[in-house]
Amino acid sequence: MMTSLLAKRLLQENFHSIKSSTCIKLSDSLQQPLPTAARPAAGGLVILTAGAKFKYFPDRELVPPKRFENVAMPDKHRLPLVPKVPMIWQTGIGMRPPRQTKELWRYKGEETVHNELLLNQFGIVALHGGMIKHKQLESIRMAVGRKVKQGESYALYRIESPYKPLTSHGQGKRMGGGKGSIKEYVTPIKAGRIILEIGGRVGWEEVRPWLTKVCESLPVKAYPVNAEMLKELNEEEQRLIKTNKNPITFEY
Repeated sequence: MMTSLLAKRLLQENFHSIKSSTCIKLSDSLQQPLPTAARPAAGGLVILTAGAKFKYFPDRELVPPKRFENVAMPDKHRLPLVPKVPMIWQTGIGMRPPRQTKELWRYKGEETVHNELLLNQFGIVALHGGMIKHKQLESIRMAVGRKVKQGESYALYRIESPYKPLTSHGQGKRMGGGKGSIKEYVTPIKAGRIILEIGGRVGWEEVRPWLTKVCESLPVKAYPVNAEMLKELNEEEQRLIKTNKNPITFEY
């Protein structure tokens, strides 16, 4: 249910952003007189001073930044490299790696364990189930590594390295012949799973833009969240469960 609430919130934010961008009225701004700090320069250009900037943008007040206390920085602030193949099959233990079955139960339903933020700051949550490949984990690592700074912020994975094998017969092969050979390993996730966490001396306004871009590069729909948002969603979920009068409810 929490993932459906997240998806609903994402749609509302997209709708409000489109509405605000298309309903800007320029007539009101053109009819207002110029402030005293705006003086015409050579060529008819109008230059606004610093005082006029804060006058027209009251949200840009000179407020002291929030203090971050009791922040323990790890030795390595970037995301680690993850192996393509599980280490147990790289050591050569004398047996072939099992090819396994599809095990679709690993993708279905909602995550009940790894659905809270350990650092109580920021993270990325999956809106539905799916699989994440090694190349996608590498793109996440490179994108996040450009943004986190040593001594200021850090990131950590909340998902395992690829461990589930995917098999393939290859192109141009006839049907039959048994199960194919292992092509690669993936990490299965469920809806509501925390994929990534960001911590340190950073604010939500700083990390939200580039976390949104990281979500767009993922193979599953994901959404950046903070601790306050997750708390509100959990409270709303408990309220809906408490007030639900339908004895038969199917979410997945």
